[in-house]
Amino acid sequence: MKLLMESWRKFLNERMEFGEGFERWLHGEGECDPQSIGFTCLVDYGFEKIGEGSFRDVWALPDNPDYVMKTATGFHGETPPQMEMNKAEADAILQTGYPELVPKVYDTADDYRWIVVERVRPYDVQDDSWVGEFFPELIGSDKRQGDPTRLFQDYLMMRRDELKGGSQSPDPAFKPRKKDVWAADVKELGGEEAKKELDERMNQNPLFTKLLDLVTEQELGIWDIRGGNVGQGMDGRFVLLDLGYGMETDEKGKTVFPEPRKYAR
Repeated sequence: MKLLMESWRKFLNERMEFGEGFERWLHGEGECDPQSIGFTCLVDYGFEKIGEGSFRDVWALPDNPDYVMKTATGFHGETPPQMEMNKAEADAILQTGYPELVPKVYDTADDYRWIVVERVRPYDVQDDSWVGEFFPELIGSDKRQGDPTRLFQDYLMMRRDELKGGSQSPDPAFKPRKKDVWAADVKELGGEEAKKELDERMNQNPLFTKLLDLVTEQELGIWDIRGGNVGQGMDGRFVLLDLGYGMETDEKGKTVFPEPRKYAR
């Protein structure tokens, strides 16, 4: 793992070039300062805003349709949460340990106010088709024929709880599903024997086993794995998008960011 992380840092240090418009902006040619906190002048260099959220905007690069740039928005202070989201997405452990599941990051600002990543085609929020495309073993395995996303989330949560030891987990911060909820989910799957048979089939799906490892080791939010937050990478593989990266809600309902996640590996 140490060698993988060193290779990843070396990769980031050996910058790629993404076209004339990007390079002109990056090197400060013109009136747009790449170190400023505002990115509205990107349009002057041919960038096109194709997405925006509460914390980050997404820009299509002017000369290369295979990449996008994610920029932190409206940040203040020395270590704003928006930059932490970019930093988390570019984390070496995710990029080298789970490359088949996360968009590839190709370049970053030193302070992570922007990152360049591969362009991903996201599934619409109401689109459940990704479950059947990438996890066909689940389709038809329970009574919820009209909600494959919920089926996927519930099943993945059950498998994660089993790996963590359920109520006997040594992790004091881990909160397994309640026994009555667990029992209801097993019943929906047709009982214990049916679940065991499903487990065997799912264990033959390398994408599922890698995803199970990711959500177990890195504690990503399973409820965030749904349309709008999943998509296809440039090579057609299943990838996860913007899974919260540690965002939490305080007692007043305000979104807050804890300390950067201590990755398990």
